[in-house]
Amino acid sequence: MRSPRPLIVPPSDSVRVPLSPYSLREFVPMVWRRFTGPSPRPPSLDRDLRIRDASAERTIGFVGDICPLFGRDAQFGDGVHRFLADCDVVVGNFEGVFSDRAWKPFLMKHAPDIFPALAQLRPLERWVVSIANNHATDYGPDALRRTLRRLEDHGLRWVGTTERPRLALANDITVTAWTWWLNRQDEGVARHDPGAPAAPGLHIALPHWGHEHERRPRPEQTPPAGYTLTTGHHTHLPQPFEKLDTGQLVAYSLGNFVTGKQLPVLGEGAMLKVDLTRNDAGLPQITRARFRELTLNRDRHRCRVTLRHPEPPESQHVALDES
Repeated sequence: MRSPRPLIVPPSDSVRVPLSPYSLREFVPMVWRRFTGPSPRPPSLDRDLRIRDASAERTIGFVGDICPLFGRDAQFGDGVHRFLADCDVVVGNFEGVFSDRAWKPFLMKHAPDIFPALAQLRPLERWVVSIANNHATDYGPDALRRTLRRLEDHGLRWVGTTERPRLALANDITVTAWTWWLNRQDEGVARHDPGAPAAPGLHIALPHWGHEHERRPRPEQTPPAGYTLTTGHHTHLPQPFEKLDTGQLVAYSLGNFVTGKQLPVLGEGAMLKVDLTRNDAGLPQITRARFRELTLNRDRHRCRVTLRHPEPPESQHVALDES
């Protein structure tokens, strides 16, 4: 199992590829991975961790990259509906912005159809989205501000700006978001971990980190201290869900959740769900964590999201030190 080390943000590189957050050294292998297809998929990443025997008082779901649909209908299989049906909140990564400007390759531009797509699964007021990702400034700071207002107008809560890097889901349950990467170096997007809250509670990190189209985290992807749970994004492929020696839980990447793009490397994702209860001191604790892989089947008309494995994995009983 991994033991966490201090979080390292990749150093900036003086030679960047336009419309990309990467140096040429990172960009070329990323494009190669993107267009040659994904490496072989592992047999299964699904996990069901039972941490303590207690009834769930609250359930939080997590999904991966919510990408533009490009006119395709989002459809969800019964297993996806059932998995998220009891979630009080669903947290995802909102990959892209709303803009009246023309779309360009490598930029992410949402359309209003994303709202009814998400509402199929949970009411929009139960969604929380992070905007701390490399596409937040694709169309400049004005488009980002309009996007935040549009999210609010539809009832979604958001997190991930420099003014709001953290959002309280309850008095003692927080999510904190930041991104390693930005395609365009504008101000306003959270770029670093501000540090976990000092107050006791369940604190969740939402880093946009790692490298696109890779199945394993790199050594520098180490969960930050002070967070019980870390759920990452950016790779567009699901990466493992692990319990560390410290007792922290980490889903290195949840891959994609919806997308209208048809490249094979963009057709995988995962969902995570944690059940919570309160201990004798009244503090939230995780009782169970379930991680399920997704397959995104796309054609010119739809993006259909289903569980990769219809049957759930066997449960594992584990101890989680949340002190």
